[in-house]
Amino acid sequence: MAKKNNEAKSQNLMSLDLGTAFRRLARVLGIVMARLVSNAVVTLDMSQTGIRIMETRGGVVRRWADVSFTPEELKSIAPDSGHALGAMVKQLMDSSGIKAKSVIASISGLYTVSRVIPVSNLPPAPTLEESVDEIAQDIMPVSTDNLYFFWQTVSNNEGERQVFAIGIPRDVMDEKIRALKVVGINPRTIELKAMSLTRVVNQEQALILNIEPSNFDIIMVVNGVPEIMHSLAWRRDSMGIEDAAEYLATNLEVTVDFYNTQHPEAPFEPATPLYITGQMSIELELMARLRARLGFNIEQLTPSLECPDLLPVSQYAVNIGLAMRQEMSLRNSNGGTGFLSIDMNLLPRAYQPWRPTANQIYSAIILVAAVALIFPLMQVTTEVMGKTAVLQQKSDILNNQLLLKKLEIERREPLQKAIGEYNSIVTRDISFSEDISLIMDEAERLGVTVTSISHDEVGIAINCRAEDYLTFRAYLAALEESGRFASPIPPPEGYPYTKSGTITLKTRSRS
Repeated sequence: MAKKNNEAKSQNLMSLDLGTAFRRLARVLGIVMARLVSNAVVTLDMSQTGIRIMETRGGVVRRWADVSFTPEELKSIAPDSGHALGAMVKQLMDSSGIKAKSVIASISGLYTVSRVIPVSNLPPAPTLEESVDEIAQDIMPVSTDNLYFFWQTVSNNEGERQVFAIGIPRDVMDEKIRALKVVGINPRTIELKAMSLTRVVNQEQALILNIEPSNFDIIMVVNGVPEIMHSLAWRRDSMGIEDAAEYLATNLEVTVDFYNTQHPEAPFEPATPLYITGQMSIELELMARLRARLGFNIEQLTPSLECPDLLPVSQYAVNIGLAMRQEMSLRNSNGGTGFLSIDMNLLPRAYQPWRPTANQIYSAIILVAAVALIFPLMQVTTEVMGKTAVLQQKSDILNNQLLLKKLEIERREPLQKAIGEYNSIVTRDISFSEDISLIMDEAERLGVTVTSISHDEVGIAINCRAEDYLTFRAYLAALEESGRFASPIPPPEGYPYTKSGTITLKTRSRS
């Protein structure tokens, strides 16, 4: 059969006209040459319990390294700087010999929000961007002022245009970027782990379970788009094998059931392939329990990137997906295709290096040409330019005086701000009293001990403890459900298994 296929391909190639055959040959040569001269691509997959780094060149994985740690060990690396994760990345690079000043990095889906919105459902507005911004105010559970917001238009199989939107908390993104920059590493591209995994499986319909020691991701790929990206925190070391497998399987089934209730006309097919990735994917006993428990068709990951036999592909799936961004971009530019239609760089503009646009380059060329043409006339206008210089000196003097005035105003701003904050606190005293009353009532109802309460203009910090983590979790849920505070309320470190800590509440604006 293989011989017949090869003969058919040869006959098809011979039957092409000379121009078409030459174009196909040039396309193949272009891909090969691009691989040969391409620079190394270094990808970085970071989590709360581990770092995986990988180097590829010319579409081939060359080197890789990883390190695992506990949150306590991470804090001990750089307890004062607050950038322990960056220090750990630098140590791993030094020990592995993988050097890079810029990397392609991933970010966890925890605390992120994603939505797929048909363009037909967007509110009317002069531009598509204004329509997306308007609906984002309604669909995002957190104020867009606290999020980095990204979106891209995609199309499904029926040709319907959709908007894929992502909101990432600013503090989460800023913390990761600053941790890398402080050790001299600049992320040139940032991508959600779920998007990288969608790319590496390269299936139109797929189910992905990415399991890490501190969290796991459930991704449902529909028509090449990660329709659902569900990330949950857990502690693998706090469960036995049987309980862990049951917990993962239950969450996977609940996610699929939720999708099916939202799409009764096109439910998720049980025969859809399931791919299991992440650090825990090589835990053989856990994988055996999942295979026995789940009713899905579990398949082995086979990425298009050329990987050495010794590389644990399922563990480095996120790194492989990040490296395939450039590989797929090259293939698509040469007529290739890939199922993932999303190509979003989540690196905020504030951290992106400046690059001139095509219009700026054209404008600069025109400006240089214009100067060259009018240079002879400049000799005639020397006297006018001298007068202009005098006027410029006067303008500089006025600008200096204006600057002094602005500095004087800035010196007064802290006092004015303090007065404004004081007035705001005084005028909102009744609201804060009601908030504190609610906090204490719920604590008394659930048996939670509140040790201290402090508040400022917009927020309240509660230090409390409960008898167990379930009571502590119920207390946090009760505060959210009260509707008096901005939600979701950021949980303290160690949540959901901690039973004490500081809960920071932001009050909603009240008329």
